[in-house]
Amino acid sequence: MRWTILIVGVVLVVAGLYLRWQDGADEDSLTLIAEPRTLRDTDAGPVVGGISPAGAQVWLGIPYAQAPKGELRWRAPRKPGAWLDPRAATEFAPPCPQFANGLSLSRMKPGTLIGSEDCLFLNVFAPAQIAPGADLPVMVFIHGGGNTQGSALPYDGSTFVQEQGVIMVTIQYRLGPLGWFSHRALREAGSTPEDRSGNFALLDMVAALKWVQRNIDAFGGDSGRVTVFGESAGARNIYSLLVSPLAEGLFHGAIIQSGYPGSFSLARAEHGASDPQPGHSNSSANLLLAWLQESSPGQDPAHAQESLERLPGARLLEFMRSLSTAEVLAPVWSAKGTYAAPALFRDGYVLPTRPLPDVFADGEGWNKVPLLVGSNRDEIKLYLAMSERHVQQRFGLFPQPRDPERYAILSRLHSDAWKAAGVDLPLTAISDASPEVPLYAYRFDWDDMLANWFVDLPELLGAAHALDLDFLFGPLISRVVPGVFHGANRERREALGAAMRDYWAGFAYTGRPGSGRSATRPVWPRWEAAHPRLMLLDETRDGGLRVEEVSVTVDGVKAAIGETQALPVRLRCAIYVDLFL
Repeated sequence: MRWTILIVGVVLVVAGLYLRWQDGADEDSLTLIAEPRTLRDTDAGPVVGGISPAGAQVWLGIPYAQAPKGELRWRAPRKPGAWLDPRAATEFAPPCPQFANGLSLSRMKPGTLIGSEDCLFLNVFAPAQIAPGADLPVMVFIHGGGNTQGSALPYDGSTFVQEQGVIMVTIQYRLGPLGWFSHRALREAGSTPEDRSGNFALLDMVAALKWVQRNIDAFGGDSGRVTVFGESAGARNIYSLLVSPLAEGLFHGAIIQSGYPGSFSLARAEHGASDPQPGHSNSSANLLLAWLQESSPGQDPAHAQESLERLPGARLLEFMRSLSTAEVLAPVWSAKGTYAAPALFRDGYVLPTRPLPDVFADGEGWNKVPLLVGSNRDEIKLYLAMSERHVQQRFGLFPQPRDPERYAILSRLHSDAWKAAGVDLPLTAISDASPEVPLYAYRFDWDDMLANWFVDLPELLGAAHALDLDFLFGPLISRVVPGVFHGANRERREALGAAMRDYWAGFAYTGRPGSGRSATRPVWPRWEAAHPRLMLLDETRDGGLRVEEVSVTVDGVKAAIGETQALPVRLRCAIYVDLFL
C-alpha cells in the first residue's frame, strides 16, 4: 500500500484531518464564471474566459488541435475547426487518457481509466486588466508524469501571473501509446513525415507553441519572448524540443526542471520480446500482439505474430483505430496507475537519429536559446517513499525507512545520477561546444517539513522530485502528503516560493534570472563547465538562497557506487545496471 495513504493514520492522530477518494473530478479545481471583458479573438474564433479568485484573467479549455481520435488517432495534430459565436473558456478540458494514481491529484481510485482522447486543449492566464498588445513575456508550461500521466488541471498560474506580470499558457498532450507509437504501419500508411514519425505528443507540443505564436498577442503576450518550462517528463520533452528542427523559432528560452535528455531508438521502441535485439516491454510490437490476442482469444502467439507480419500497414492501422481507448491501454494497465512506455523516438525527422547529448556536444543542429536547468537534491525519495521494499510502518501505522542508512545511500546515488545526467552532462556538452549560449543551473534543497516521533518527512521525502512545483503553483504534493506544508513553515516556504517565481519571471523577461525580476535577490551567475556555479534554493534556516560550485559527473556516480562498501556487491551491481545500462 502506498505510504501516502498510510500516512492518513498519522494525520488522524496528530491533526484530525482526513484524505478521501471520491468518484468524479477534483472538486478543488479552478472554475470560472464567464466575464464579458475577457472576450478575445483567436484565429479559430472568439473566446470568453473569467476571473480567478486571485484576480487573474483566465481562459480554460481552448482547443489548439482537433480531437485526435477516429481517423486522426496516431496522426500529427490538425488545426481545430473554426467557430463564429464566442466560445466559453471557463472549464478545464478533460485530461488525456491515463490511469489515475495517488500523486496525480485525481480522486478516482488508482488504476481507474480517466480522460478523453479529445484532450488537445490549452489554458491562458494573464494579469488583471492586461489588454491585447501589452507584449508581456510568455511562459508555456509542459506538465510531467512520465509521458503516460498528468494534465494541465493542477497547475493554476493565476497567482504567478498576477505577482510577476507575465502571460502563462499550460498545455495538454497525448500520453502513453496514444501519444508515442513507432511502427512500420505508420511509415507505410502515413501521408506526411509527421504522421510517420510516431512522436505525436511532441508534435502536439509543437502545435501548441505554433498556436501561441499566432494568438498570444490577443491575450497580452509577446510572441517574440516565449519561454518553455516544464518538470520531469515535461522537462525531458523540452530537451527534445531543443533538438527538433520543427520547433525552431517557436520559443526563446527554456527552464528545465528535473529532466534529462533521454530518447528511444526505433529498435527499442518497436522490436518484440523475441527479436535478436529485444525492444521495450511495451514496444509497439508487444502492444500489437497483445491487442490482436485480445481481439482473437485463444490464438497461438506465434500464429498471431505471423499474422501481424503479413498484414499491410493500412490494414494494421485500420485495426488499431477500431480499438476503443480502454482496449488500447489495457496491456499497460497498472493497479497503481503508473507504467512505463517508449517515448521520444529518434526518427530522423521530428528528432535526430543521434542521442540528444551527442547533438548538444556537436554545437550545431539544435535550437540555441538561454537555458535554466536544475534538479532536486533528493529526487528519488519520492519513489523510495512509495516502495514497501524500502519503507515500513511502525506499529502498522507510521511510515519510516526499513534501513535508514541504506535509504540515505540509495537516495544519494540515484539523486546524484539524476543531476549528473540531467544537469551536468548536457550543460557541460553545451558549454564546451557552444559557449555563447547563456546557461544557468540550480539545485532545490528545501526540506523544512514535519519531523517528529510519528514521522520524519525530511528523512522520508526530503527535497523530493516534483516538490519544487508547489513553490511555483501552490500546493500539489503538499495537498496529498500532510505535513509537508504546515503553519510553522508557512512564512519561510512562502518567501522561498516568492523568490523562485521572481527568478523564473526574471528569466522570462531577459533570458537570465539575474537578481530576479524585482532586482532584489542574490545575483544568479552563469554556469560554466570550468566553474559549475549554481543557485541553491532553500529556506533561510538552512542557508537560504546562495551560490555554490556543485558538480556531479556520471563517472563520479559510477565510482561512488563501486566505493560504497555499506551496500552488498550484488545490490551495487543492480544499481549500476538500473542507472546506466
